Amino acid sequence: MPNDVKRPLRTAAALVIAATIVACDRDDGATTATTAGADRTTSSSGSTVPAPGTVGSMPPPATSPATSPATSLPGPTATTVQSTTATVQSTTATVQPVAPPPADQLREVALAFEPVVDLPLLTAMASHPADGSTFFTSQTGEVWRLAAGATEPTLVLDLTDVVSPWENGSERGLLGIAFGTVDGRLYLSYTDADIDSHVVSYGLDATGAPDRATEREVLFEDQPGLGHKGGGMVFTPDGALFVALGDGGASDGRDAQDYTTILGGVIRIVPRADGPGYDVPPDNPFVGQADTRPEIWAKGLRNPWGLCLDAPTGDIWLGDVGNHTMEEVDRIPAGAGGLNFGWYQIEGTFVRTAGARDDAVPPVHAYRHDEVGPAVIGGCVYRGTAIPGLVGAYVFADISGPLFLIGAGDVTVPTAVRIDGTPTAFGSGPDGELLVLTLFDGVQRLVAG
Repeated sequence: MPNDVKRPLRTAAALVIAATIVACDRDDGATTATTAGADRTTSSSGSTVPAPGTVGSMPPPATSPATSPATSLPGPTATTVQSTTATVQSTTATVQPVAPPPADQLREVALAFEPVVDLPLLTAMASHPADGSTFFTSQTGEVWRLAAGATEPTLVLDLTDVVSPWENGSERGLLGIAFGTVDGRLYLSYTDADIDSHVVSYGLDATGAPDRATEREVLFEDQPGLGHKGGGMVFTPDGALFVALGDGGASDGRDAQDYTTILGGVIRIVPRADGPGYDVPPDNPFVGQADTRPEIWAKGLRNPWGLCLDAPTGDIWLGDVGNHTMEEVDRIPAGAGGLNFGWYQIEGTFVRTAGARDDAVPPVHAYRHDEVGPAVIGGCVYRGTAIPGLVGAYVFADISGPLFLIGAGDVTVPTAVRIDGTPTAFGSGPDGELLVLTLFDGVQRLVAG
C-alpha cells in the first residue's frame, strides 16, 4: 500500500484516523497538528506547509520535455547489465481507441462493486494472455493464480522468505507484477529484507505456475530509505518494460530531480532474453547524455502508485502519492520520454520551493488531503463492454474509498460509490472488465449499478 498511510481498520472511524496519521511521517520529518483548527505544519527545517486555501500555483508547462542532467553517472550494479544496443520498435496503437466520454455522460453512469475472490493484503494483478488466468500478489510475498472460470485461487509462488516482512502502514513487500509481452515470463517487483528493490522474472511450468528454479534477476536498486518504493510495472507490446520507482524516502525528495539515479520516476528497459539483466533501448530520451542514467523515461515523482498502460492509445497513467498537501494523477502520452512532473519542488499544483522547474508537466488532476483523502490509488482506463457509458474513462480512487472518473477534456467526475476494504490497486481482467484490489476485502469487480 502507499507509504505514509498507516493500516486502517475496517471501520469508518479508523479511516478518519488513517487520514490524520498520513501527514505525520513525511519526507522532511514534519509533524502535523491533529487538533481542530490547526492551520499549518512546521517542518524540522523550519519551513511551513500552507493552510487550506493557500496552495501555490504551478508554473505554465514548457513546450519541450525536461532534459537537465545531474552531476555524475553511477556504474551498473553487479546484478544489472546495462547496454545501449537493444533495439525496440516504437509503440503504436493497433486498435482505434474510443474517445473519453464527456463529463455529463459519466455523471449518468451508475456503478457498483461485486466480490470476485477473497485474498489478503493485495497489491497488484496481471492477466495471463495465453490462458485467461489472472495472477494476484499479496504484500507479504505470495502470488496467487485464478484460472479462467475458477472461483478459488491457487497459491503458485511463495516469496515470504525473501520479501520484506509486512509492517503496519508500510509499502514494502511484493508490489508489482506483469507478463512479458515477448518472452511470456512472469515479472515481479519487490523489496527485500534490507528494503532494497528487485525486479525478477520466472518461467511458467506446465500447470501455469512460476518455476522458482528459473528465476532471473532483471534489476536491483539499492534503496536509501524506508518509504516511497513505487514498484508498478507495465510491458508494451514491443517488449519494453516500464518500472515506477519512488524517490526512496531518504532525500526529502531531492532524488526525484537527480538524474544520476533512477529513483523518483519511471524507467524504460528491455529484459534480456537469454539471462539476467537488461538492455537500454537506444531511443530512450537520455541515452548518450553525460551524467544521466539512460534508463530514465520520466522524473519528478514522489511515490508513483498504480502504473497502468492504456493499450489502445499507448498512454501510461499513474497516481503520485503526495506529501503534506496534495495528491495527483499523471499521464505519460505514448512515446513522450523525458517528462518531469516537478516533485520535490511541486506537489500536485502547489509550488513548494523557490526555483521550481518551468518545464514541469502539470498533473491531469490533483486534490487536497483535507478535501478528499490521504493517498491516491492510481487506476486504469476502462476498456470493457459491460458498462458502455464508461468506455474510455480513467477510473481511480483514494485509499479512503471514494471513486473518481476522468473523461473528455480531463474533467474529473466524482461518483456516488465507495470502495470497502481499503483499495490498493486496479487492473483489467481477461475479459477487459475493471477489478479493484483491497487490503481487507479481496478482489472486487466494477459493474453497472
